[in-house]
Amino acid sequence: MIDPSTIFLEKAQASLAGAESEAANARYDNCANRLYYACFQAAVAALLRAGIQPANLQGRLSHSTVPSQFVGQLINRRKLYPSALQDTLPRTYQLRQAADYTDDLITETQAVRALRRAREFVSAVLERGGETQ
Repeated sequence: MIDPSTIFLEKAQASLAGAESEAANARYDNCANRLYYACFQAAVAALLRAGIQPANLQGRLSHSTVPSQFVGQLINRRKLYPSALQDTLPRTYQLRQAADYTDDLITETQAVRALRRAREFVSAVLERGGETQ
């Protein structure tokens, strides 16, 4: 059986690759969507690898629970990730919300900046590998 954290890490890398492709083809709204999911999936992988079940009380992954546990447990409490990553999930979430649910168009500048942040986030999780504490 494949470790669920490995699956989520693979999903994060695929979402990041999708975001890169969307940015290269000037589809910045789609890029924003994939960037958020790359970070979200990487955060789930990081939490699982740290022995934290990232589900809410109903047993589901939540777009509020995962970011709060990542920041609270893995950045603030255990110091496994740099504090510079603490605003990545909320910022990419807000960008995705604008892309998916408003008539605002994501600009190239916004997409490029978010892409840089997402690369750093996913890379940080990949660098920690299977380490737990």
